[in-house]
Amino acid sequence: MKKIIVTGSGSGFGLLTVKTLAKQGHTVYATMRNTNSRNEDNAKSIKQWAEENNADVRIVELDVTSDTSVNSAIKKIAEDAEGTIDVLINNAGLFIMGLSESLSNKQVDQLFQVNVLGADRMIKAVLPYMHAQKSGLLIQISSGLSRLHLPYLGAYTAAKVAIDALAEIYHYELLKSGIESIVVQPGAYPTTDIFSNQLLPENEAAVKGYGEYGEKIKQGIGYLFAATPESPDPQDVADLLAEIVNTPRGERKQWTAIGIGAGQPAVDGINESIGEFSKSVQNALGII
Repeated sequence: MKKIIVTGSGSGFGLLTVKTLAKQGHTVYATMRNTNSRNEDNAKSIKQWAEENNADVRIVELDVTSDTSVNSAIKKIAEDAEGTIDVLINNAGLFIMGLSESLSNKQVDQLFQVNVLGADRMIKAVLPYMHAQKSGLLIQISSGLSRLHLPYLGAYTAAKVAIDALAEIYHYELLKSGIESIVVQPGAYPTTDIFSNQLLPENEAAVKGYGEYGEKIKQGIGYLFAATPESPDPQDVADLLAEIVNTPRGERKQWTAIGIGAGQPAVDGINESIGEFSKSVQNALGII
């Protein structure tokens, strides 16, 4: 069984993934920030669930935007796990919708601090342990929006594009190390609590200039995230992550999209084309 770190474990995909992996017998380090305040009830609930289900889940305070917090938490986890960190699942993230002009620079910075720099901070913190054991798995929870660019989702999409690119480059750089870097790209899952951590646009005055067209965009994107009986089940994402974790090294796909609906073939095709093109360029350069 593996020693696994999951960030953003208090709710949504993170919580479902923690429970799914723990039920399979893995040791799961469920990390979240504010375990003594905002996330106190979530932390207690996970502990209670673990006790009732005889599952090995260990709550760890961790803020992905803080070097001090990340380094302290990873050191604590590594000591507890006797130096072994098999898997990192970077799930922590913020969500924001709105016309790009209506988002403040502070909000965009906050989004990237969590969704991109926070993920990279976590990767760099666990890599020394993975290098030492010559094995490991890095999983980034991205989005189908990294391949499908829609209005009203500019900053969020840009962050997901960035983490996709970063994970892909880590994949190539770690190719000979025994460590794999892969990406999971979920579609819209309205029944998760994605809106609970949503940032609301601060520059409402900028919206007025877009008139009826701005409202039309807002309404259209609203349909994308509207919960319906046909909405995909977020447990499917947790099950996919467990499947990837349990897949032998060398047999995992570099990108896996899920819950994209009719857009699934298009996203899969883009992923395949990008991978083939990058590999052909690296081959021409004598890298691989």
